Amino acid sequence: MKFNVFRKSQNESASGSPESQNTDTEAQTHVTLLPGVARAELLRHAWSKKTLIIAYAALFFVAFVIQFCGVASRAYTPYATSSFRQHSMLTTATVVYKIVCVISLPWVARIVDCFSRVTGFFIALVFLIATYVMFAASKNVGMYLASQIFLGIGIPSYVMMERVFIADTTQILNRGLWTALPTAVASIPTLYVASIVAEKMLEHSTWRWGYGMWAIIIPVSLAPLILIMWKLDRRAKRYGVTHNIKSTLNLPEGSWYKKVAHLLYVELDIVGGLLMLTGLSLFFLPFTLTGSASILRWNEATTIVLLVIGFLILVLFVLWVLSKFPKRPFLSVSILKRPSVLMACTLPLFDAINTSLSGAYFPSVLQVSGHFTVGEAARIPRAANVCQMVGAVLVGLLIKYTKTAKVFMVSGVCLIVLTQGFFCYLANNNGGFGSELHWTVIKVFEGFGRGFYNIPTIISVQANSDPSQIAPSIAMFTMFNQMGAVIGNSISASVWNELVIKRLTQYLPEASKSRAREIFGNIRVAIGYAEGTPEREAIDRAYREVLQKQGYISLGFLIPALILVFFIKGFDPTQRTSVNVGDDGEVVLTSAPGKDGEAQLNTIAANLSSSPSNSDISEERESSEITSQEKKSELNESEAK
Repeated sequence: MKFNVFRKSQNESASGSPESQNTDTEAQTHVTLLPGVARAELLRHAWSKKTLIIAYAALFFVAFVIQFCGVASRAYTPYATSSFRQHSMLTTATVVYKIVCVISLPWVARIVDCFSRVTGFFIALVFLIATYVMFAASKNVGMYLASQIFLGIGIPSYVMMERVFIADTTQILNRGLWTALPTAVASIPTLYVASIVAEKMLEHSTWRWGYGMWAIIIPVSLAPLILIMWKLDRRAKRYGVTHNIKSTLNLPEGSWYKKVAHLLYVELDIVGGLLMLTGLSLFFLPFTLTGSASILRWNEATTIVLLVIGFLILVLFVLWVLSKFPKRPFLSVSILKRPSVLMACTLPLFDAINTSLSGAYFPSVLQVSGHFTVGEAARIPRAANVCQMVGAVLVGLLIKYTKTAKVFMVSGVCLIVLTQGFFCYLANNNGGFGSELHWTVIKVFEGFGRGFYNIPTIISVQANSDPSQIAPSIAMFTMFNQMGAVIGNSISASVWNELVIKRLTQYLPEASKSRAREIFGNIRVAIGYAEGTPEREAIDRAYREVLQKQGYISLGFLIPALILVFFIKGFDPTQRTSVNVGDDGEVVLTSAPGKDGEAQLNTIAANLSSSPSNSDISEERESSEITSQEKKSELNESEAK
């Protein structure tokens, strides 16, 4: 991207006459950035109030649909895998999903920086449609796992684009609040409504229709937001890029396949992405497929070979990223060179390990050992998500009015550690299992803790990163979170596959021991035994003990997070992202603190060429000029006094 700006003296107003600026062509200089960043920066100052309100209304509605879909779909997962007689494949499906999340996030971030923000929303839409069509049509566990690949691109792409859109249209002081609001507002009603709908769908229809209906609902819901973004992107391209911003990907001259090769190899680093995908898959998937009742064994050559090759490929990936071969590495390593950003990204890694390790089979154990219904088992974990959103909104308001953030990070992590200790206690309390009230209270406090630390942490990553790297910094933060989920689910699956079948074989009556594998593989068989029978008591005990074991392991991963949070550097919530003109006339994106940032603010709108068709941008420019003149008048009056 190239900003056309014109050299100005320090004492001259940044909002001077566009006509005079256009005539000063000899002082013209350029700063090169990616086209997607160029359009986003231009649109930051071109949004009209009416259009922004409509866009946020559409964003809130889509957040509601995505949340509703997520809650309902998770309720179908145990029944879908059980219909293939593979209930233990729950974590395999989740690990496949998380691995694809890790890989897709940097690519999508790079694509939206290379092209436009609307491209990211469109990618999310296409893959979400394909996901739920494939879920509904799944005939075997292989096709079901393939659907997770598409889901691993669709969902994180939308979540990341939602955060990028909010970051593009807000300042740091308000960003925490607006980052939390869309999902928070959607989470509260979907907690109960979506679980009830999922329960009724399983009673009166099938899980296939439960998945399939979202292939129709999601595109209808997302279309208005994409249309708004597309129209504004066209406006930016037509009136901004043409007149003011000359953007290029430096594509080579020649045939189209040379340009595609350049885009894949240089801009998207396809080699680094494939190395990471292969390494993660070979190293982590064996954990979900190994155990007493699984298709692999720890002492088999196949398992050892997969783990060794996967580890070596991951080492090769690290060497590739750190080498000079990739011009634009798959991972933006430069973002992690700042210690505060690195620690802020690592914090959700440990929390995600904790959440995934103890939560992967938690809904199943609630139905089996807790004797809860499908709806109750969905609502209890969902309480943590809802309270996380409420806590995020609350901490966003507190940051706005207290102008501090570090204390909320520390208190949030401490609360999560405390609730995880109670989780271990309730999972198997002298042969007992927590009631619905107990589990709900635990999840409520856990959710508030996660909301309190999560929002300040992600804003910290953005505030301490280069303002031109909003999308990559958000992708990096989310990628670390998904990476923690991969690790947590892999360990969870390994413990589950190894211990559950052993405990079932140990505790079941002699006459039922032969059905241990069938019970292990199908949740419907497990809950089919009547309460109070020796078989059901044995099943309940086996599930409780394994859940408690997983809880203790996950608690251990929270200790590094508890230590790490005290060393994360805070940030100034009053800082403002601005476009500044330096002494040499170059445009630079900077973050300036509070009032100084406002004083130094030189918006792109002030440097736009006039165009009779560009009404919104012209209005923004005129408003900027009027505001500048008013400030000058006030300053002159104060000096006169």
